[in-house]
Amino acid sequence: MPGVGSVDGLALMLLVAALGAAMTLVVHQRPQVAYVLYLLALCLVPPWAGVTVGVLVTPLMMLSLAMVVALWRGSGIRLLTYDVVTIVVLGAVTVSFLVGYVSLAQAYAAVIGWGLPYLVGRLSTRVDHDWLSTCIATVFFVVAVLGILEFVMRHNWFVGLAFPNSLYSGWSSIQYRGGVARVEGAFGHSIALGACLAMSVPFVWVSRLRPWVKAVVILTIASAAVLTFSRIGMISAVLGIVLCATLLGKEVTRGFRIGTAALLGVGVVIAAPIAMDVFSSAGDEAAGSAQYRGDLLSLVPTMTWLGRSSAAARDAAGTQSYGSFESIDSAIILIGLSYGLIPLILLLASALAAVASLVRGYRGPAIVSVVAILPGLTSVAFITQFTTFFWFVTGLAVTQHALARSRPDARAASAPSDLHNMSAFGGSVVPRRDG
Repeated sequence: MPGVGSVDGLALMLLVAALGAAMTLVVHQRPQVAYVLYLLALCLVPPWAGVTVGVLVTPLMMLSLAMVVALWRGSGIRLLTYDVVTIVVLGAVTVSFLVGYVSLAQAYAAVIGWGLPYLVGRLSTRVDHDWLSTCIATVFFVVAVLGILEFVMRHNWFVGLAFPNSLYSGWSSIQYRGGVARVEGAFGHSIALGACLAMSVPFVWVSRLRPWVKAVVILTIASAAVLTFSRIGMISAVLGIVLCATLLGKEVTRGFRIGTAALLGVGVVIAAPIAMDVFSSAGDEAAGSAQYRGDLLSLVPTMTWLGRSSAAARDAAGTQSYGSFESIDSAIILIGLSYGLIPLILLLASALAAVASLVRGYRGPAIVSVVAILPGLTSVAFITQFTTFFWFVTGLAVTQHALARSRPDARAASAPSDLHNMSAFGGSVVPRRDG
């Protein structure tokens, strides 16, 4: 790959800038097209696909920047409580970098990796959110079908899209559990795919699809989540369905709920033996993975108020570690270790506010999606597209709540208080690959 300082590097930078400008013009005129392309790039383009211009520039990053620039003016968004929390958290990370408390990579992971998708979600005021839910449902149905085909054919087509960068070497290898290949799709990791599939369920539930189509899509997504053999994906998918049935019941008919329950019952009968056989074959591997996550709690006392933990270290090869752990499979613990207790406390408070808002009466697919995945964040770091999708849905949740409050007759009734805060956590350390 040519360097930025060379003639070829300059030409590449100019080409990227020209493409970005063209994208901005398209997005400004056709915001719906932009969100379709955004979801396709998120779900069907591997995280290692891109060109290096100082940093790795991916299609999703270029499109995100174009969307923020094009949609900001005229979006009509007002600064809300969680916007302030996000600004404070990302500001604290930036200050920590400037004074040398965190590395450039860690600051970049937070400011760009979290901030961009959050803004893309917040700027969704120019598209109809029922349409957007249907779009998310459709794209993730395609993802689920491709995942099932990957399992049946024992081949991941995305791995063949090789790029000469460290992300390809780090994320392109296929994981196994109990001797069985785990479905990863274009997400580079089975846990990332399983978590994103689980988060898509509430959007399917409220989509404009026909009831029987919704039921089939939910069953397909749940089946693909099982084939990731990720406990986080499977449990979060079940929790999402339960929350939808109890909190979003008015969005569907009684017949749909009964039909979906029947289909899922059949799916459980078929999928449970497969999953149990794989986890049984994994034996000590799965048990060791669970024990490892429990051992991470020993790192909590090493957290500082701002900046990386006192247990942080980096070897000659540039590998980040905390104490004896080279990877941290917990978004909650990792954010405290990477950025300090102040950002962690702010985000945990926002998580509690999100749950409180849901309990007090606000109903919307995005907040249900976020709350359903919150328990899973204790056992998975933000990795590959899971980072992007979580923050994107967080931004959507805040926007949906704001729209509901401004339109009392909207489908989703607003809570009586202003608890419209969603939560997000994140990290930049590559996780264990047996989670």
